[in-house]
Amino acid sequence: MKRIFFLAILISMAKFSSSQIVSCDSAKYYGDKIVSVKGIVMSTYMTQGEKKEVVLNFGKPYPDQSFQVIIFEKDLSKFPEDPREALRDKNITVRGKVRIVKGKPSIQINSPNQITIN
Repeated sequence: MKRIFFLAILISMAKFSSSQIVSCDSAKYYGDKIVSVKGIVMSTYMTQGEKKEVVLNFGKPYPDQSFQVIIFEKDLSKFPEDPREALRDKNITVRGKVRIVKGKPSIQINSPNQITIN
C-alpha cells in the first residue's frame, strides 16, 4: 500500500513539473527538462549559411538575449506566417526541452503548436 501511495505521488509530481511555466530569465536552470518558457520576443533573425535557422531572442536583443527559440528551415513551411515578423515584440509561451546552445538556454521547435501567443 505504501508503495502504491509513493508511486502516485511521484507520478503527480512528474505531471506538475512537465506543465511548469518559467520565465525566459529562469530557463537556464531547466537544462534538459521539458518546460514552457514565457517571455517577450525582443529580436529575430535568420542565420546565414547552408543550414538556415530562424532565431527568436527573449529578454534582450541579440547578443544579450537570456533565452532563444530556434526553428530549423525545414520546419518553417509549417508556420502560417514568417515567425520573425509574426512573433517579434509578442509575449509568447513556447514548450519544449531546454538545451544550452552556445552558452544560451534555448528550445528548438518544429511546430507552431509549441507556441502560444499570450
